[in-house]
Amino acid sequence: MESLFLKNLWYFAMHGSFLKRGKLVGKEILGEKIVFGRDENDQPFALKDNCPHRGVPLSKGWYDGKELQCAYHGWKFNHSGTCTAIPALADDKFDRSKIKVFKYPCKEINGTIWIYIPQNKTQLQGAEDRLPNLLIPADKKFLFVEKVTMPSNIDHSVIGLIDPAHVTFVHQSWYWRSAKKLKIKEKQFEPVDLGFKMVRHAPSSNSKGYSILKGGTSTEINFQLPGNRFEHIQVGNNEIVSITCLTPINENETELNHIFFTTLGFVKFIWWPLRHLGKQFIHQDLGIFRKLEEGLKSKPTLMLLGEPDLQARWYHELKRQWDLSQQNKTPFENPVKAQTLHWIT
Repeated sequence: MESLFLKNLWYFAMHGSFLKRGKLVGKEILGEKIVFGRDENDQPFALKDNCPHRGVPLSKGWYDGKELQCAYHGWKFNHSGTCTAIPALADDKFDRSKIKVFKYPCKEINGTIWIYIPQNKTQLQGAEDRLPNLLIPADKKFLFVEKVTMPSNIDHSVIGLIDPAHVTFVHQSWYWRSAKKLKIKEKQFEPVDLGFKMVRHAPSSNSKGYSILKGGTSTEINFQLPGNRFEHIQVGNNEIVSITCLTPINENETELNHIFFTTLGFVKFIWWPLRHLGKQFIHQDLGIFRKLEEGLKSKPTLMLLGEPDLQARWYHELKRQWDLSQQNKTPFENPVKAQTLHWIT
């Protein structure tokens, strides 16, 4: 049976602007309670959000920038999760450092925070090998666009993210496209790493959002497990990178984060209205997912049909192959084959 959550992969946790020095942020990711913070060198860390003494969330305690202190009995832990103090314990000979809180691998990449969720918390080898490539230079940072909670599990959320057929009907906007101007689309797809890409092509002529970009515009869209969509737009010598990341909160909710980068200088002058349009686009998706939540309560039989839904089938096959590779400790084999797909939008 296919797992809902994939382990031994990196997940988007938050934009770095949400993680302030001296503050703790508690989050639920894949059903696991995790506390995030920044150490004295401004590097992010992530620990299991429970004091090992009585289970109180460490995120509800205090943090002085070096040590976390539990709000219940005052136990202290450093950034590595090692206990440094037990105020009520009079036995000075007891080795407090034997008490540990699990520390998750955590990295800041281009101003965004990522966390590795392992299958086995005693085996973290190879975590660094799967760090995501965010397509921009290491010294550049992404702008934050929006964060919303989708009222659905990761599978429904991903299928919505990569589904081309919904765009015309969910995103009917003056700045995008109209259901009255449908055109047949032909796109080339290829397997890549943990997913697949729509090979670089000229944007659709009925997508108004691209029309303001002049100078030989082309776009490449890349989907990667566990739930990340990368769009790289080339505009002459400039580029735009638009990334949507889906992170499971639990079995019923998924967090969507959207981040943005460009070398186009004029964008800084129109950033706020541009961000507003991006947020509007995302909230259109949120609106249809609230309708989906209502519909799924009756547990209807669902289907995937034809080439418009083939990317959804690929996603499920990719998940199955990742699960098998982790269970059998064998290299991951991408099941997607190069193919041309057609749909009308």
